[in-house]
Amino acid sequence: MLLLVSAGGAWSQSADWQSVIWREPQVRYILADLTLGGNPALYRDYATREKDPDSREAIRLWDAGSRVVNTNDFERRWVTNKFGKDGRVMRVVLRGTERTITGNEVLLNSDAALNEGRIRYILLELSLGNLSVVDWSGRFEPEAVEALRRWKAGARVVNTNWFTVSTESGPKGSTEIIFRHNGRRPKRLSGDFIRLNSDLPYPETNVRYFMADIALGGNIEFYRAAAERDHEMGCLEAVRRTEEGYRITNLDQFARKQGDGKTVITRKSSNERISGMAVKLSSDPNP
Repeated sequence: MLLLVSAGGAWSQSADWQSVIWREPQVRYILADLTLGGNPALYRDYATREKDPDSREAIRLWDAGSRVVNTNDFERRWVTNKFGKDGRVMRVVLRGTERTITGNEVLLNSDAALNEGRIRYILLELSLGNLSVVDWSGRFEPEAVEALRRWKAGARVVNTNWFTVSTESGPKGSTEIIFRHNGRRPKRLSGDFIRLNSDLPYPETNVRYFMADIALGGNIEFYRAAAERDHEMGCLEAVRRTEEGYRITNLDQFARKQGDGKTVITRKSSNERISGMAVKLSSDPNP
């Protein structure tokens, strides 16, 4: 299985994980699994029952006809894994190897339908405060319509600090975006320098929540096993940061408590499960 189902397990995901933007690498991995023979009902159930953003977006694309076109590069097979049942797990791997693909290698037949660079540029405009895009996106280019759909779903540019709005007006009085470091304009049809929160293979809110659980006594080996067995990238990233010495700077605000048969991380003063984004790390700009 690609995704880790936590119901009844020893941990619970961050309080807001179901509302985060989908992770594009995971969506493409699911579509590769489906195209190579995976069961759509499995992901459809997970999208509905668990409200998983990745499964929800993958099923939306699948129902719209999206399929993987470079299937010769991959195969769906059982691979050896000490954490899996009977010592193996089902994976989509690079053909002829046991290397699980990341999802970024997947090419979809729907990729050529829209200009991804233009979509990212419009999302950059929105992220920098140009909400006038909303006024005309429904009447004009498909890229604007798609950008607005992603924006409403929670897509945001995460490296807005690379850019700024020029004090000089562009053509016909339009707003011009420039690189902060050199004053040059990024190409409107190139998204090479624009990073989205959907580009990551994990939700940051889960990573921070899992790190808090580990720091408060949770078993790091549980998360390592989940990462290996279930291809759960949030667990993998939490283990990596913990082992590399990332420190939670406000750990004294939280407690690890039992509730409804689950272990949850709460504020010390309440029993409400926290959002992972409440966890501050030493790597943050202002820890």
